[in-house]
Amino acid sequence: MSHEPRAVAMFLRPLATVLRQNGIDAQSLFAEHGISLEATRDPEAQVCVADTSGLLSAAEQQLNDPSLGINMARHSEYSAFGGLGMALSAGGSLLGVLQRMVRFHRLISNAVRTELIIEDESVIVRFHPNLGHNPHPQGILYVMASLVRLVRIRIDPALNPQQVWVSHDAPGYLAAIARYFRVTPEVGEHFDIVFARSVAEAELHSSEPQLAAMIEATLNERLAEQEKGSLVIQLSLWIEGQLPEGEPALSDAAARFHMSVRSLQRRLGDEDLTWKQLLEKTRRTLVERHVHQPGMTVTQLAFLLGFSDVSAFSRAFKKWYGVAPSQFRSQASDD
Repeated sequence: MSHEPRAVAMFLRPLATVLRQNGIDAQSLFAEHGISLEATRDPEAQVCVADTSGLLSAAEQQLNDPSLGINMARHSEYSAFGGLGMALSAGGSLLGVLQRMVRFHRLISNAVRTELIIEDESVIVRFHPNLGHNPHPQGILYVMASLVRLVRIRIDPALNPQQVWVSHDAPGYLAAIARYFRVTPEVGEHFDIVFARSVAEAELHSSEPQLAAMIEATLNERLAEQEKGSLVIQLSLWIEGQLPEGEPALSDAAARFHMSVRSLQRRLGDEDLTWKQLLEKTRRTLVERHVHQPGMTVTQLAFLLGFSDVSAFSRAFKKWYGVAPSQFRSQASDD
């Protein structure tokens, strides 16, 4: 992906629906902003985010609708978010869904960077501007409203986030958020959506863990291909695939990436990392992704992380988190 902020064109498909329902010629308005309506049906097509921002502003003005992003979410399907949408729809716990969302968000846009913050009582999804781009408030609202819509359909229709923070203070915009999210938004430096920790650990109805795992493997491959410029990301994704067969050696990684061991050590050093630190970082990412997954035993988790036996995994886990895996799960369920 280039350094220019871009997003998948399918992201705009619900906007075309909203425009048509309000008697506006969607094709003409899209074309005025350099976007082909046909591209919104092509899963591989991408558009310049500067063009999408102009289109969203024009649509918001023509419709006189400060809740445009919410109305787009009401017409959104999982496919509008490409492979990421399919990964989210496969379900699991809400926390697992959020982790996949943050992990694979780069596959649909490089204009915004997402961050997942897990606290004792809450889980926060935060949206950061990326590449110097200031995201359109209706675009961020669309993503946040789509997430809440997924939660209400697949967990509980009465479920609301604990808090919503926005960095856009137009009165009509804030009022629309209050109505849809059923919580008074706060104005700050970030766009945040906050869920209670207990809600985040709830399972989505009709979850398909095997399908989710298959889609996630595919998205890992796509992310590795897209992130060719980042050796650390490529290594982490490769390590994830190797760990179930046992802990991979530095020499194996060097051979896989066609460089000498010394060159790979030097490249990692440029990122202030050692091979051991990268292994640990990757394993902790996997732990946090899978430890709360229903049916996932400590033995299975140890295998997934490439440990030779459960006791070795338990020792590492206690070093990372200060408690044994079973105690960690017990504390989380008590929260």
